[in-house]
Amino acid sequence: SVTLTLHRAAAALVCHHCHHHRRVPPACAACGGGLEAFGVGTEQIESALRACYPLAAVDRLDRDAAQRVGAQRRILHAWRAGDTDILVGTQMVSKGHDVPGVTLVAVLIADLSLNVPDFRAAERTLQLLVQVAGRAGRGAAPGRVVVQTFRPDHPSLAAAVRHDYVGFMDAELERRRALGYPPFARLVNVRVEGRDGSAVERAAYDLAAQLRRQARALGLDDQAVLGPAPPPLERLRRRYRWQCLLRSADVRALRTLARVARAADATMRRARLRLAIDVDPYAML
Repeated sequence: SVTLTLHRAAAALVCHHCHHHRRVPPACAACGGGLEAFGVGTEQIESALRACYPLAAVDRLDRDAAQRVGAQRRILHAWRAGDTDILVGTQMVSKGHDVPGVTLVAVLIADLSLNVPDFRAAERTLQLLVQVAGRAGRGAAPGRVVVQTFRPDHPSLAAAVRHDYVGFMDAELERRRALGYPPFARLVNVRVEGRDGSAVERAAYDLAAQLRRQARALGLDDQAVLGPAPPPLERLRRRYRWQCLLRSADVRALRTLARVARAADATMRRARLRLAIDVDPYAML
């Protein structure tokens, strides 16, 4: 369920999760029609900038560029020395680099991280914008930040423009309190994986029913066990995935539910399924 990304330099389609590589097919396997690349990536942006500014020294720092031996050090050294006029990059460029000569930072498609199905999406978007904006104007010359967005009124973007971090967090905490998300509750993600999609789904439903019975016995409400449902990345590394989210402010009860889930591990193994329990999950993709 993961799309492959076209890497022009390698002439390959690549999965950014398992690193599976595939040659670019000459035509569509289903209809035989021609294929055309679309979307925006760092390679495409780098190419466009080279065309627009032929006299500028343009470089790129992303996961692919950094994989080459010594490439990351060389790219950063040239950037700090002023030999690079324009550096295109991913989040790798946003954190911890002190380059006084940077006076302009442009953030393209700033909404991208808002589309991640995670209750922390707005917070992480604000963090990223603040971090990358901090790369501009660190020397004697003032800095400027340009943000491309389809949602300029979104709270995280508006707070970044106003530098209103306190106001953002006040509203964000109130939202999380109303929805029962951390820091007002704890989370445990219980995921079932396997190569047989139907078996994974059945096992997830059986486990969720067992967890709901235990939750009622512990006096928890109906929102203590959410799901089961497939995550956004339903199939990864040839394994189907379904998950339940356990949520409660009662840490002791949540631990009991996690132990009930763990007790199903042996049954899962016999069915050639894998059970993963993630306490305080950082990501649930």
